[in-house]
Amino acid sequence: MSVLKRSVFALLLLFAATAQSQNPDDLESIIESEKTAWMRQHAVSDRGLSIFADNRSDITYTRFHWWVDPAVRYIRGAVLTVFEPNENLSSLEFDFSEALTMDSIRYHGATCAFSRNGDILTVHFPGALPALLPDSLEFFYQGAPPTSGFGSFATGTHGPNTTPVLWTLSEPFGAKDWMPCKQALSDKIDSVDIFITHPEGYRAASNGVLMSENTQNGQVTAHWRHRYPIAAYLVAIAVTNYEELTVPLVFGNDTFPMVNYVYPQSLSAAQAGMTDLVAQMNLYNDLFGLYPFAREKYGHAQFNWGGGMEHQTMSFMGDFGFELIAHELAHQWFGDKITCGAWEDIWLNEGFATYLSGLCYERIATQYWKQFKRQRINQITSQPGGSVRVDDTTSVGRIFSGRLSYAKGAMVLHMLRWICGDSAFFAGVRNYLHDPALAHGYARTPDLQAHLEAAFGKDLDVFFADWYSGQGFPSYQINWSQTGGVVAFSVKQTQSHPSVAYFELPLPLRLFGPGGQTQDLVLHHTSEGQMFAEQVGFAVDSVAFDPDLWLISANNTVTKTLVGAGDLATAGYALRIEPNPARSRSVGAHAVLTAAAPGAVRLSLQTADGRTVFVQNRQAEVGENRYALDLNGLAAGAYWLRVGNGRGELVTKFLVH
Repeated sequence: MSVLKRSVFALLLLFAATAQSQNPDDLESIIESEKTAWMRQHAVSDRGLSIFADNRSDITYTRFHWWVDPAVRYIRGAVLTVFEPNENLSSLEFDFSEALTMDSIRYHGATCAFSRNGDILTVHFPGALPALLPDSLEFFYQGAPPTSGFGSFATGTHGPNTTPVLWTLSEPFGAKDWMPCKQALSDKIDSVDIFITHPEGYRAASNGVLMSENTQNGQVTAHWRHRYPIAAYLVAIAVTNYEELTVPLVFGNDTFPMVNYVYPQSLSAAQAGMTDLVAQMNLYNDLFGLYPFAREKYGHAQFNWGGGMEHQTMSFMGDFGFELIAHELAHQWFGDKITCGAWEDIWLNEGFATYLSGLCYERIATQYWKQFKRQRINQITSQPGGSVRVDDTTSVGRIFSGRLSYAKGAMVLHMLRWICGDSAFFAGVRNYLHDPALAHGYARTPDLQAHLEAAFGKDLDVFFADWYSGQGFPSYQINWSQTGGVVAFSVKQTQSHPSVAYFELPLPLRLFGPGGQTQDLVLHHTSEGQMFAEQVGFAVDSVAFDPDLWLISANNTVTKTLVGAGDLATAGYALRIEPNPARSRSVGAHAVLTAAAPGAVRLSLQTADGRTVFVQNRQAEVGENRYALDLNGLAAGAYWLRVGNGRGELVTKFLVH
């Protein structure tokens, strides 16, 4: 076993950020390899997989004991489950694959009756059980697990000697393929002990802390203990001839081990990858609070898969690349500490993990940050539709859509950061992670929204309607012109999908002038054809839209227009009536003119049939001008207000009642 001190890693951080950091194309390769592995191993339709056992109890403890051999695709298990009924009941359901044989179930030392219907196992108790009284069952079973999910129970070989290796990966619906459990995202097991018995010459990796490894009659039994709540799909084992690489992780006054089980031929690659992880762990600890399982460990177990899986306290890794390490580590906060409470909200797992790997580019390997954002945006906008919310949770492929659950989920978080600002965004996310009602449990999208709104101080309903359940993205057509020190903008928007009528977003612009002068502006865009006038201290040569890539958008255009005769809208003027409709016999209505340049203007009011009601000459200043309108005596109906300045005219319709 090799133990490397943190000081050595600190000296290597700069090297790691350049030598080990990888191109942000890694996300596509991670997702595609995961999809390929699933398609290769998944022999049956993924339809109908979201049928779960009824949740009628709270599982407080499980002791797993599995007998396995990495050279043989077979498992024998003894599982003790301690539970509290949520109600008075005489039977209890568990998820358990019909491909496995349930030899017996024992209750209070006696054999207990059970029945099976597909992958639902129902235990029938000899009498009614009262609610909230702790009780237990012990399951004895065996068989060759089926292939489902991402290959929930798999065997293979590795290395020049084709050494056998066994691993599990149960997300999303595969835990039942190798153990009786509750797969619905409603109840975490509060505490587990895991015993893995296997032939000598191998080591077994699992969740939590390794308590012992005992050998008897050529068989080794490893005992792992985990004392945090855990979802069934995050329980995992892996067995092969692992080398152990342990590194102490130090954060302030806290120290906990990073324990890595790696193939002997991969030891040097793993050591280099661990250098990256030290920097990433420190970043996440700073931004989101101490690693959630610091009382135990964080680690990796290598397996034969392209990609990784965030098993609680021990991620299973196909390799040790910068982005894969960052992604799986991020899941320990987002996916493990807080788990999505329904598969339609998988973005709370995958969107966050993808975005946090992007933050590692922003803060550690900075040369890749803009590329990361551009690739995510290009991926999202490569098709016109698709929501972050999973609209078909019976499809594993839809749940794990790289374009929507990963990339769009990540960039929706990036836009929330843009709208809320760094301080409110990160405070809201930290509060979400530390909410006692959510921490080490399950969450839904409204839970995250509520914490962001509390930190931001504003309602985010419209944003989440557009970007969580809505589909598509906006495209912007921006026209601009300059008169003296005032730059005028008109903004139009089209939407790629009809589910969203209009995307309301603050639009970032960067203005460029001679000699390298720049000025950043934000246009608070809420309606079609909206006009803006901004004071600028130099002659503008060009305007860039969203130069730092905050927004999900595509096919945008920025065009300079010349001020001249014609419609004043092209020169940055805007006109509206407040209120509209207006009440007759009042002076409470106002014409609101946004002007791009100072000067005299002419207001005229006309009836729908062209009759002029009045004409007024007013003076306009740059920016917003309000002119009171005397509507006394006007009949109810439609009217037209015209405003001109000799170079053009604006016209708007309003109603009087």
